[in-house]
Amino acid sequence: MRLLPTMPLLLLALLALGGCGRTGFDTPDKAYRTFHSHVRNGEYKAAWAALSKPTQDTLQQRAQAAAQASGGAVKADPLAFFFANVPPPADVTEVTLASEEGDVATVGVVSSSGKSQVRMVREPSGWKVDLTDSLQQP
Repeated sequence: MRLLPTMPLLLLALLALGGCGRTGFDTPDKAYRTFHSHVRNGEYKAAWAALSKPTQDTLQQRAQAAAQASGGAVKADPLAFFFANVPPPADVTEVTLASEEGDVATVGVVSSSGKSQVRMVREPSGWKVDLTDSLQQP
């Protein structure tokens, strides 16, 4: 089979178009929007992947503790533990970078339920939502 002279150009165009729909974790605000979109759409595995490793570890420990406390009636499933029986998040109207220093950033989130600040951390795979501090028990 002989390749047409335009094949390399078509291949480049397809690769460029394929990247257009990808979600981004290259900036803190994009990463938060991606996380919010996954939660909003019920894409919990993808939303889980958008959480920082320390957040995942904390939720895993809590799910394990709940399973042990229930005598096995509750499964040690951190996704179910975190996302079960949670209403959809409020519509986000604005996400802005409030601060960034090294591998830690804060994004300002404006939604129909008010304003909040969310901590983000940069990991090897990109920026992630870090809820570790808010998950600490008093």
